[in-house]
Amino acid sequence: MMTHEYQNIPLQRLENDHSNIVSECIVQESIITLHCLNKDGEIQPYVTLLGTPTAIKQLHAGHLFCEGLTRDIPLFDLIQEEIEDGKINSYYNSIIIEKPENRLVTTSCGACNHPDLSVNHIHGTANNVVQNLSHTEVLHALDSMRKNMSLFQKTGGCHGAALLDSSRNVAYVSEDIGRHNAVDKTIGQALISGISSFNEYTLLLSGRCGWDIVAKATRIGISSIASVGAFSSAALALARENGISLYGFVRESGAWKAGIN
Repeated sequence: MMTHEYQNIPLQRLENDHSNIVSECIVQESIITLHCLNKDGEIQPYVTLLGTPTAIKQLHAGHLFCEGLTRDIPLFDLIQEEIEDGKINSYYNSIIIEKPENRLVTTSCGACNHPDLSVNHIHGTANNVVQNLSHTEVLHALDSMRKNMSLFQKTGGCHGAALLDSSRNVAYVSEDIGRHNAVDKTIGQALISGISSFNEYTLLLSGRCGWDIVAKATRIGISSIASVGAFSSAALALARENGISLYGFVRESGAWKAGIN
């Protein structure tokens, strides 16, 4: 069986000193190419992602916004997708800020297009008032996100992202084999639902928090980020530079916090 999310594949399963053949759910990883218009009005690819081929419109809208490739919220009606020979193509029928160059972004690299670790084209500013979350609030928010990660429960092979609002409600849970893709899908979901400002939201992550995720949060004005895993030194430096609170390595026994409060 094959879906857009996973495949059921016969594998050898080892248990103690025995083995047998069982059907396992393997998360789908596909080539997803995003296109836009160049200055001559011609369709041109600008990035190729390796990701899980679901919620493509949300992925494309979120990628455009989080990477600062549009001056305003992307026009969703201009995004169209097609599948050809197993490859997914998504078209944004408008011009983006930067000159289109087709670059590969793997599931583990969200900073491939930013070799100097610079952050340009910022859409919003973090709201420092709503960042002060307790350990219990962060723990419950991440637990709520994980309970809604159905693809991870089937495959154990994907990352998750979601948003926590100022009323401590978790929404826009997304999953993808790539961390940065999951974030783009979550932000794309929120944009399509009508959210235009993110400075009262906390970004939730099922894994670690690296520079690439903080860069996305910086561009759209996210106030804080909470991750199940640790955050990196580059992520910490960028967060402090832009007034973003980080909660990392969140466990029942405690969590890291780096922020202004």
